[in-house]
Amino acid sequence: MNRTRVVFNTLSTISFSIAVLCCCQGQPSSHDRSNGRETEDSLQMDALLEAEDTLVLDELTEETPLPVSVDELFDDFIFNFDQSNRLQRGRIRFPLTVVEADGAHHSIERRDWHHANIFLHQDICTVFWNNAADMSMPRDTDIVHARLEHIFLHSKQVEVFVFDRDTISGQWYLTETQKTTFEHSPLASFLNFYQRFATDSIYQRQHLAHTLGFTTTIEESDYEVIRGTIDDEQWEQFAPELPQDLLVCVNYGQTYHNPNQIWMQLRGLSNGLQNLLRFQKSEGNWKLTEFEN
Repeated sequence: MNRTRVVFNTLSTISFSIAVLCCCQGQPSSHDRSNGRETEDSLQMDALLEAEDTLVLDELTEETPLPVSVDELFDDFIFNFDQSNRLQRGRIRFPLTVVEADGAHHSIERRDWHHANIFLHQDICTVFWNNAADMSMPRDTDIVHARLEHIFLHSKQVEVFVFDRDTISGQWYLTETQKTTFEHSPLASFLNFYQRFATDSIYQRQHLAHTLGFTTTIEESDYEVIRGTIDDEQWEQFAPELPQDLLVCVNYGQTYHNPNQIWMQLRGLSNGLQNLLRFQKSEGNWKLTEFEN
């Protein structure tokens, strides 16, 4: 951990209880790819239900009963739903309702379903929170409704997978898919800001708080927690690689009553990476005010 020029001060300790398995995100290059973005996003959305229909898990598990625990936490269920063709076909309410962006409805029959890669083979998870209290929701076994969203930043489109827990069996099922746009999202203001924040380094530095709170853990010192502040020049040393084109997010039922505050959590599924960025909006401008890694 490089402590050079870090200005340590007394900050209020923010204790977060975070156990989130979220949707993942790839990390494309930052050069301008505006031409053809909407077409690429549209093709990616269309491919969600056209992926090769194969069993991702070891074939030896094909006849193995799934443990009851697969439905206890939504995180566990959605991971297995993504991996197992057998589970996926068994946990969809056919005919599956599809709601298009223009409001038109149609349905998909079982015979027409192709395995959907929910995580899209990404390796970064994203969840948006509005307050600290909601951040315990991933461990709540009483949740009965959840949404997984593919947010395409450049085309401003959103693909939504709606899941509901059966009140009798306690099992999770995909009950509907939806296509919508940013303008219908409670996160519209933040998403429009974030798309530029993630891709424009000059704009990013302009939207850092003058005193940016910083928390990190030093492995070499028995995971000592360090809290302090950093300036915009030091930010470049610590800034995480931010998703730029696609966000894959889980909503456990959290709401966004405060439109001027968003906590964005990023977590790597395979490497234990975790970052938390707190943004606040004041006088019409979003700024990053705290960063934790």
